Amino acid sequence: MLSGLAFGLAQEVGASGGSVAGVVGAASTASVADPCGALAAQDFSSAVGTAVTLRAAAVVAATAALPAYCRVVANVAPRNTVEIRLPQTGWQGRLLMAGCGGLCGAIQMERTDDALARRYAVAHTDMGHAEADMAFALDPQALEDFAHRSTHVATRLLKAVARAYYARPHRYAYFRGCSSGGRQGITAALLYPDDFDGIVAGAPAAGAAVPNIAWALRANTRRDGSSILDAAAIRLLHASVLQSCDRDDGVADGVVGNPPSCAFEPRQIACSGSNAAGCLTAEQVEAARRIYGGVRNPDGSAYASVGYAKGGELGWLRTLVTTRDAPAGMSGVARNYLMRFADLPNPPQSLADLDFSKLAVRLAPVDALPSFGPDGRRMAAFQRAGGKLLMYHTWSDDSLTPATSIDVYGAHERAFGGSRNLDPFMRLFMIPGVYHCRGGDGPDAVDFLDAIARWVEQGRAPAKLIAFKAREPVPLPREYSLPLPANQVVSSLAVFPYPAGSGYSGSGDPRDAANWRRR
Repeated sequence: MLSGLAFGLAQEVGASGGSVAGVVGAASTASVADPCGALAAQDFSSAVGTAVTLRAAAVVAATAALPAYCRVVANVAPRNTVEIRLPQTGWQGRLLMAGCGGLCGAIQMERTDDALARRYAVAHTDMGHAEADMAFALDPQALEDFAHRSTHVATRLLKAVARAYYARPHRYAYFRGCSSGGRQGITAALLYPDDFDGIVAGAPAAGAAVPNIAWALRANTRRDGSSILDAAAIRLLHASVLQSCDRDDGVADGVVGNPPSCAFEPRQIACSGSNAAGCLTAEQVEAARRIYGGVRNPDGSAYASVGYAKGGELGWLRTLVTTRDAPAGMSGVARNYLMRFADLPNPPQSLADLDFSKLAVRLAPVDALPSFGPDGRRMAAFQRAGGKLLMYHTWSDDSLTPATSIDVYGAHERAFGGSRNLDPFMRLFMIPGVYHCRGGDGPDAVDFLDAIARWVEQGRAPAKLIAFKAREPVPLPREYSLPLPANQVVSSLAVFPYPAGSGYSGSGDPRDAANWRRR
């Protein structure tokens, strides 16, 4: 049952940004001079549409990184915890709801620090369950909260609390998230088109995400549990891909700029005769071919548009390779996926039994979100509401694969009659060389918040984004504080709306985004 929820990306799950405190600033001590404490005396239940209990409302002093803010912690029935931070000064009417990482189950306020520093009022929710309770999918209410309801009620609470604190309504409401957060964002646009003016949705954990993880891990795992492509083979494969395709974008920088154009095939480095050094065995060639190809239907046709992209092989070392010391990072996800077949007469008992030539791809309820509606145009309500959706994915995603964004965009492009009709409110950007949401050899610092605000507030649709490679990478769940100081920038790259790629102009420093063109 957990299979569709086990987007289970350990690198995405961070520590809580703030624990649930006891009641601070209770009604007896609240006063007009203490607007933060006064919030504790208010009942926001009617505004949210369900019972709300405030558990904390107190001012937190400014630090070198953050302004002073009013911290509110609340419970939204039945079991959703929400934390809200309201800057004491400088608020310009902007709200940000931050998305979760992994299966969430914890408050991750680190995801909002950069926005709070810009004087956004911000919020995060644990999605209605505790981090230790990974059986929450067995509870229909908890599953509904995780799938969509928790984000919606937390957003309504953020709007109501901000209005009460500032004595005026918000002007703009935004959402930003990656992985589970990316799914949250797209689902919100589809189910609650009036909740947000602008949404940033990265690498959505939906659709073929989990089935493709199981497919790739199955492709790389022998019946005895050992990995077919081990560390040495994967490094050889990656080096061969770079040798073949690194210069496709006009410069050798250790990153495959546009993987779909990479013509490399694993058989090009297959062993021949007695040669067994610096090559892949037939078994390894087939494993690589299947991983690149992506999950297939029983008739052999592709279920999703792409598998894992060429150029991202080094990320497989942490997700698809089992070693003596540790199982593959995605092994738990794949094991949970087996439960999707529990109702069959002879369900697969192990990954080795997962035969996709006989078993059709199955999606759990959350996998199937977002639902585009019978005609594929459910997003039209978000469009009519004036909403803007900025999607992004990373080509070297080592967890979910780029198909989870490409297929969402492609489905809507077809439903809306082409990119000409879709691009005014929905755009996708593909960033090369970056792992799942963050990390890798590519540039992973992008000011999505500024881009979506310009689009919503000024009507300036993003014709390109600038991605930066930072000298000191910031690990998830924290967000980069942008713009980066000049001494922290290693390089920058111009990224253009999909399906366009980026190409070096041929002159100037290739480490400067100004010297990259759309191609």
